[in-house]
Amino acid sequence: MLCRVRTQLSDVQSGSHTVRSSGKPSTNKIGSPAAGISATTSQCRDSEPKRRQVTRPAPCDPAIRLSGFAISALCAKLQSAVSVREPIRDPPQFVAHPVGFARLVERLGRQKQLALDTEAASFHRYVDRVYLIQVTDDAGTVLVDPLTIEDLSPLGRILADPGIEIILHDADYDLRILNRDYGFSARNLFDTRVAAQFVGEPAVGLGALLERYFSITINKKLQRADWSRRPLTSDMIEYAADDTRYLPALRDRLKAGLELIGRLDWATEEFKLLEHLRWTQPVSDELAFTRIKGAKSLPPRSLAILRELHLWRESTAKSLDRAPFRVLANSALLTVARIAPRDVSRLKGIAGLPVSAVERYGTAIVAAVIKGLGIPRKELPAIERPTRLEHDRDYDRRLERLKNLRNNRAKDIKMDPGMLCPNGTLQAIARAAPKTEKQLARIKELKEWQMSVLEPPTILSTVRGEDGG
Repeated sequence: MLCRVRTQLSDVQSGSHTVRSSGKPSTNKIGSPAAGISATTSQCRDSEPKRRQVTRPAPCDPAIRLSGFAISALCAKLQSAVSVREPIRDPPQFVAHPVGFARLVERLGRQKQLALDTEAASFHRYVDRVYLIQVTDDAGTVLVDPLTIEDLSPLGRILADPGIEIILHDADYDLRILNRDYGFSARNLFDTRVAAQFVGEPAVGLGALLERYFSITINKKLQRADWSRRPLTSDMIEYAADDTRYLPALRDRLKAGLELIGRLDWATEEFKLLEHLRWTQPVSDELAFTRIKGAKSLPPRSLAILRELHLWRESTAKSLDRAPFRVLANSALLTVARIAPRDVSRLKGIAGLPVSAVERYGTAIVAAVIKGLGIPRKELPAIERPTRLEHDRDYDRRLERLKNLRNNRAKDIKMDPGMLCPNGTLQAIARAAPKTEKQLARIKELKEWQMSVLEPPTILSTVRGEDGG
């Protein structure tokens, strides 16, 4: 089938770029065991780095020769050439009782695949948490209310089952907050955002992909809805269901595209790395007030007032369980710190400080100002300027050569340079200045698929400044 698709699509053109068939069937045929998410999966690195075997792309690899437009065109035509699922648009079921949840978990345990998403409320609440979990399987879409179900651990066992593929879109944050709130971790992942990036989609947000593949427009006005509220409105329920009900069908189309252009292994390595994401507890930051826009321009006394105002706002937001900016905007904090009003009447008319906030918090705001004014001069805060490091011209030259290599290669394979190899990874290579492939393989920021595209001998010669680098 795939060989026939290649032949049928060999005349797709984009400007001066013509898609040419290699004349050979792909080693990952659609529907074959090798095409599964577990095929040729690259294991995450152990604590002791090991030398990696790198497979270099052949010169005629279609992943190198397609333009971004042609890749998208191929994937669009592929929809009619292979069998893919259509989305299930049935109304979602709402599960808010342990009995219904137990039945759902039993059903999910029999699945080979399910789509998942979560909704939180950090835009509204001080303490962020999961307020809704959406799941779609072959039987339809279910919304789980974690506020009414005390024990969600059976769902965690489903997510950790390597026999069940978990489909998410932009999985990073969902995986982290599920780990933070419930200790969950997931296996066998497929991230449709990552897949869309590798396929060459120009826009990889879920809304853009659903519009492209299914001609569906999502109501974006609910992107910052307060998911902590109950009951949820009918619009919120439909919006939440849309976040997962189309993912299985979208996954089918994107995976077919990845197989066609020879990038499934690249995406699979990224999926495998997602399995190791965990929540990292933020460190208490006493200097957070210095990162408010405009703080660096304040004199020390105003900076001391800003610190007290920031501490007051954090304490108030926490007690109200309200996002800090909903108590008082940063711009208002900055203006009050500059003016330093000593009585409530002088707060009136300050830009960004509504009358309702003055009435509710005016006395506390003035108290914070007075406290800042009373700090001894020798204890006033100051923003330390970072020490300028000694310039390493050799490092700069290595980094510039590596960027040129990355950019040229990205142009060859029609991929965004930042997706192919972020600057942080190039900086790690430039710092390490590896001399051998073994040393190169120890750079933890460099992934195997990136090694295969950039090619270790080429990376090393670029680091050395050879071949015109």
